[in-house]
Amino acid sequence: MNKDNLYNIIDFGMSTIRFSVFDSYLNEKFSEINFVSYDKEYKNHLDKIDLIIKKAEKKNSTHINDIILIMDTSEVFTIDISLKKNLDEKSEIKKVYDNIVLELNQIIASNYNNYCIIHSIISKCHIDNEIFQEIPNNKIIEKNIKIEFKVICFPRELIEKIEKNFIKKNLKIINLFCATYIKTLSYLKKLDVDKVSFLEIGWQRTSLISYENKKMKFMETIPIGSNHITKDISKVFNVSIDYAEKLKKLFNKSETEFSYRSVTNNDTLLTKDLINKNISIDKLKKVILYRVQEIIDLVYKNLTNKATRYDLSKFDLFLIGGGSILFNNNSFYLNDKFEFKSLSFFPETDTQNCKYALVYHLNNAEISKKNTKKQGLFEKFFNYFGK
Repeated sequence: MNKDNLYNIIDFGMSTIRFSVFDSYLNEKFSEINFVSYDKEYKNHLDKIDLIIKKAEKKNSTHINDIILIMDTSEVFTIDISLKKNLDEKSEIKKVYDNIVLELNQIIASNYNNYCIIHSIISKCHIDNEIFQEIPNNKIIEKNIKIEFKVICFPRELIEKIEKNFIKKNLKIINLFCATYIKTLSYLKKLDVDKVSFLEIGWQRTSLISYENKKMKFMETIPIGSNHITKDISKVFNVSIDYAEKLKKLFNKSETEFSYRSVTNNDTLLTKDLINKNISIDKLKKVILYRVQEIIDLVYKNLTNKATRYDLSKFDLFLIGGGSILFNNNSFYLNDKFEFKSLSFFPETDTQNCKYALVYHLNNAEISKKNTKKQGLFEKFFNYFGK
């Protein structure tokens, strides 16, 4: 946060950048969305961000140097870890909990040194003979405590690369969150369901995250997303990536609508162009659905072990993300593999992820303040682990 009490949030997508500025009352002071071409060093991303920030600074008459960043990666790593402490004497929970978190960090650093912890989520807390869903305040531990964690990690190399690039632009990342976790956590508040799953097809990855009683149960990610469908179309029909992307978006039709004879006014010119280019709609369907089927099969394969622990037929499924629109009128491809209780499409807006990230950041303000007093979030993190 800067001196004017404004918060700057970047939704760092692989093909899209969303930048929003809010005040402490969650009023939006600036917002912009830009599409960007992906490159491994994120030069295109940083150039776009640089231009957007200049616009935001001019509009709000302020200088931006602190950033809250949300992003996803196909290399996200999740793991369940339970840690137990037996005590020789009574102790306040805060001190014991801090030591357990320290041990958790050391376990990840020692056994998964290529990864950094982004979220450590408490599933359950066992204190003596009681079970809690959260860490209770001011609790005195008599004999023992056990905490069950769901840990979300990102590759260390990715985090270091992004931090270095932001430093070059004189930007300090004060907090980093997993976008899929942050936004689905917010969606839960709008849903009156006990068991729910969210399927998101991103640009380079597809994620399935499930909750029970508002607690995350698992998150699975595969490194295939909607960009792979675009590349398939481009290769098969020998058209540009941009044109292939338009064809992919045209596919969001039902079986009866997706034809030469029945199109919306916005699609008319594109459909005429298909005829001129001699592109078969039937063949286009097959190309898209072949990759869609592969995505579903891989998600199902990765869920095989977890599905034995969780009866998915009792979970409501919501489709989220731009790529998931492909399933909106073609959900039968999902029903062939999964037996969810229900299937719905959850609408999203361009800047809501940024707002959700700020709410999460403010709810964890005490941690954030500790991380930003003297050094950036990642500086402190990397110094702690000793690269």
